[in-house]
Amino acid sequence: MNYYGTEKQQRLQRQSDEAQARIAATPGLVQAGRFFAFDDFDRIDWAFVDERLAKDGVFGFRMMPTTRIEDIRWKLGSSYRVDVWSVCRADRTTAVAACTPIRAAGLPDRLTCLDLLARPEDETVRRIQLCMAHNGIAPFSADMLLGKIVPAVTVAVAGEDGDIVATAHANLPFNTHSSYRGVAWVGLITVTAGQRGKGLGRLVNALAIMAAFEKLGADEVVEFVHADNRASRRMIESCGLRLDPAILCGLATPIDDARFTT
Repeated sequence: MNYYGTEKQQRLQRQSDEAQARIAATPGLVQAGRFFAFDDFDRIDWAFVDERLAKDGVFGFRMMPTTRIEDIRWKLGSSYRVDVWSVCRADRTTAVAACTPIRAAGLPDRLTCLDLLARPEDETVRRIQLCMAHNGIAPFSADMLLGKIVPAVTVAVAGEDGDIVATAHANLPFNTHSSYRGVAWVGLITVTAGQRGKGLGRLVNALAIMAAFEKLGADEVVEFVHADNRASRRMIESCGLRLDPAILCGLATPIDDARFTT
């Protein structure tokens, strides 16, 4: 029950989980949950990148200087493309000030926020993975969602029938060698079609941000958003985060593959 998704997604989830000891010990590597990734351009092992791209068909470049993206594209050559996401970030003071009134407003009627640490049943986590997958988000493994791989918190909102209608997640992906250690990544924001337009995405995002500070002890939060996703950027900015134009998140995939969700 640990893994969910396509055969490839499950293989990559398992690989990321099993590689955590190596990721934690290797300068430059970062736990991305569904693929290998580097967070320091000067520490990129290009032979390793080539090896993983050949085997996995995906490789991540987190928190890269904007000026280095074309260098990455040049190094990878014409067989691969690099999709990019903007990086939004906020320190504790700024994010908490924005998120506190959002959290205080509470959930819409007849919705409940689940405490996964109090009830980490396999079936509940599987329903969270199903919600993500059915709404276009490649899920993490159950162990990642429950914080067994890196420190993490997953927010899940259920309807009256028990079905998961919204999710969000925060974790500490950067190892002790990283200049971003202590920075939490927030993502996997999902809202089912019938619950959209009620501010639920903003609420679960705010809950995940607050958990990153209160439960994970983060110093800062970051979120990644594609340039054409204006609604997501508005939601992220409503929680206090602002675009950092000096940094991008990149993902390399074969030139003909569909865009991967980061």
